[in-house]
Amino acid sequence: MKQTAVRILRRSIGGCSIGILALTGLPALASSTAPLTSSTLTSSAQVGASPLRPRQPILSQSERLISPSAQLIAVALSRRELRFGDTGADVRALQRYLSRNGLYPFMIDGTYNQETANSVATYQRIRNLPATGIASEETLKDMDFDFLPVAASPTVAPAPNRGTTSNPAIRTGALSIGSVGSDVTALQERLNSYGIAVVADGVYGFETQEGVRTYQRVQGLTATGVADPDTLESMGFTATNRYPYVAAVIADESQLETVRQFFENAYIDRNRRGRFINIGSFDSRFPAEARVKAAEARGFDSRVLYR
Repeated sequence: MKQTAVRILRRSIGGCSIGILALTGLPALASSTAPLTSSTLTSSAQVGASPLRPRQPILSQSERLISPSAQLIAVALSRRELRFGDTGADVRALQRYLSRNGLYPFMIDGTYNQETANSVATYQRIRNLPATGIASEETLKDMDFDFLPVAASPTVAPAPNRGTTSNPAIRTGALSIGSVGSDVTALQERLNSYGIAVVADGVYGFETQEGVRTYQRVQGLTATGVADPDTLESMGFTATNRYPYVAAVIADESQLETVRQFFENAYIDRNRRGRFINIGSFDSRFPAEARVKAAEARGFDSRVLYR
């Protein structure tokens, strides 16, 4: 039927046959010369064609990968102890926690391997827990994991003997990039004792800064990479107050990065009156006042504090 209609139109129209061929490709129009209307086109599209499917919503990549009921973060573990050889979602949740805190720079594969055990042991040393490398119930609770309810209550483990921690003295109020000397060596040795490997060369470089930052994350301290008084105290150090004159900018954490543009080793410090930004500690008043004037010249509210 289509071919007959095409031959007739070629004889009557002539050179316009190409345009007519495009129209005669529509089955409903092959035998009709009626003018095209919207209803005609609608009916023609329905003849010989599959029914129109409803449009599917365009999903983002995250929507395609994650169902509405998917659980992104494990909030409760099914086991109260994890150890070498264990596998599954509980191990994967543990590895994610260690990775977020800078202790597990490896693939999160849900297998409790030697790297996982070493990372757990490092965490335990930092938190003053028995460094067994086994994620015991006490260790998992210390990480703030919850547990799914079980039919029978587990046996409560006895409280560990945490021993005593020595309190070596640090002669400076804080240590940061550029610090050198025996205080830095003591800090580096303490990091190594936790399992955070750094070279104990007495120079506070990038490696030491990252080690301190890892320790601070695990301990819930502000992860600045500066061994400030809170961090040193948490590690068991005490200050001898050899540098009692402090050049201080009276501001809080929101101004710290701005202050560091001019005083790169600045850090958050505190005294009995509150918190401030320490831009230098000195053994006499004169250099402290000079540092304060330099800060005031840059528009900061600064003064000398005495410890």
